[in-house]
Amino acid sequence: MDEQSKWLMDQIDQLKNSQPEYERRAFLTALKKIVNEQATRTDQIQHELDGRLWNHDKW
Repeated sequence: MDEQSKWLMDQIDQLKNSQPEYERRAFLTALKKIVNEQATRTDQIQHELDGRLWNHDKW
């Protein structure tokens, strides 16, 4: 997870802890899951790109 994603997750946690309403906390929990999934996909894409660039069979 990169620095921006970690910062965003921290911000979401702070907002979630300050919300008295269940609906907003549930929304922020779902948002955190989406941010985590995006970070995972970004990491996978970067590794795939590295693998394709270093594939000596296609040079």
